[in-house]
Amino acid sequence: MRGRILVVDDEPLKRITLQIELSEQGYEVYEAPEAQTARRIFDSKPIDVVVSDVRMPGMDGLDLLAYVKRARPDVAVILMTAYATVDTAVLAIKRGAYDYITKPFTTQELLTKLERLFANREPVERDDGVEVLNRLVARSQSMKRLFVQVRAVADTERTILICGESGTGKELFAEAIHGLSRRMAKPFVRFSCAALQPSVLESELFGHEKGAFTGAIRQKAGRFELADGGTMLLDEVDDIPTELQVKLLRVVEQQEFERVGGESPMRVDVRLLCATKCDLLKLVQEGRFREDLYYRLNVISLVIPPLRERPDDIPVLAKHFVTKHAALVGDEEITVSPHVMDELTRHSWPGNIRELEHVMERALAFCGGDEIRPEHILPLSGDRASGVGPPTLELVETGKLGLNETVADIERRMILMALKQCSGNQARAAQRLGIPRTTLRDKMAKHAIPVS
Repeated sequence: MRGRILVVDDEPLKRITLQIELSEQGYEVYEAPEAQTARRIFDSKPIDVVVSDVRMPGMDGLDLLAYVKRARPDVAVILMTAYATVDTAVLAIKRGAYDYITKPFTTQELLTKLERLFANREPVERDDGVEVLNRLVARSQSMKRLFVQVRAVADTERTILICGESGTGKELFAEAIHGLSRRMAKPFVRFSCAALQPSVLESELFGHEKGAFTGAIRQKAGRFELADGGTMLLDEVDDIPTELQVKLLRVVEQQEFERVGGESPMRVDVRLLCATKCDLLKLVQEGRFREDLYYRLNVISLVIPPLRERPDDIPVLAKHFVTKHAALVGDEEITVSPHVMDELTRHSWPGNIRELEHVMERALAFCGGDEIRPEHILPLSGDRASGVGPPTLELVETGKLGLNETVADIERRMILMALKQCSGNQARAAQRLGIPRTTLRDKMAKHAIPVS
């Protein structure tokens, strides 16, 4: 097989012809009549190249290009159109398209472009154990099972409760659900209910009429109105005050509400997704969350496991974040040392995937070369409440310290930490620090660290 191609065109004859003729040349070809179907295929298959018409009903080819580049920047896109203009071609290239082809064209012309594309691109080592869903990547079986559940429920109209610790990617799951649903071309509105005063939260969710309260100088549409026809994600839904939960229940049951200060009911068509890091049933038992609302929201629940329970995903995610952030600074050749992977796998990740992304982004800033080594990620923040994780390095203010003294102090503390973690074994400590053992001994002598 020479590569996987997704052909998107609302002209059945052209689409099927390309599928047949490209398949005869050794490509694995998928086809879609419009962008919504194309996105579903793209999210579930390891596509290498998207060949898409520009003019299509609903979501057009430029919109599909934007989605592909946002979800998987490594996938090439070739746009085809009978309405070729220089401006459209330039715009497509600026937005990340690999090339542009004008209808009518022969299959051989397209094959020439494809052969040049595959000949010039860097070979990509495929890991068949890794599964991709929109902007989510995973290798662990628990996450793959969750991906199956998402695909099964995404195109329904059911309310979904997404549960998971902070930083596990609840918003990305909601985004994937919306992207796989029939509402994908409609608005996707995100809103966090955390730590807002009841009056502010009510106005933000349901809008208000002019003069409804001091400062309401104009009519304002709420988030539910903005999401009409599409999907609404209510994050931190456990923070909604009890006095507003009745109004939310009405929206869920009847798809209607009233603006603050209004008297006429507003009707909306919104698919509701809710996210929480708390145990809502426990809040119900404590009288802090309405039982009837809980059962209306918990029609379907997706529970995202924390990162510490799926260590198989850590190397995959680490490489994913290195690729993502290295591309932003123009360097795509940075690797991660095996010792770094060992450190990442051992860490408890109290901040979950968000913490891992920040660690890899910080490592890229410090590595200054083509490899991320242990000193670029250490120290990793531990869960101090539970005593999990390595000891942290802290600078104590004992008068003014120059840069050289500060760097020396950090180096000494890192060496002491590595020796402690390795029970004094210098060879293992040197490996953990990513330096030769002789260099470690020299630095220990420099910092007057006793040799055990």
